[in-house]
Amino acid sequence: MVAISDFESGSKLITSINDFFEDWVTEIHLLNVIDSETIEHLASFRGKEVEEVLKSTKIECENILEKLKSSFSERHFHITYDIKEGIVAETIIEISKKEDLDFIVMGTKRERIAKRLLKNHIRYVIELSEIPVLLFPV
Repeated sequence: MVAISDFESGSKLITSINDFFEDWVTEIHLLNVIDSETIEHLASFRGKEVEEVLKSTKIECENILEKLKSSFSERHFHITYDIKEGIVAETIIEISKKEDLDFIVMGTKRERIAKRLLKNHIRYVIELSEIPVLLFPV
């Protein structure tokens, strides 16, 4: 499972997985988690209803995931995807427990990897995951 947030980092993660595992990878499941708190803040900031912001965010995510899927369709692996709403780390862990996954892949910003590991959802995924978590700089 590859947790992504945007096209650029998703593309870099899939490329890194391809380079790292060469011909081993047969299936990649992309997961985009829409953070519920962020949606509430955006709705409040924009003066819109939460449902309206959530709907437009889901459409944006769907477009990104479809674009990633089609961009890598010629490779030797099969890509599926899912969009979930919730708390990012908790949702990633929940999905990883429900599915038969080999590992979780997440991207980090090179210049901020230490800060990100100490402060955000990546740290919690690493701590709570029952399967390996691979981090790639994006």
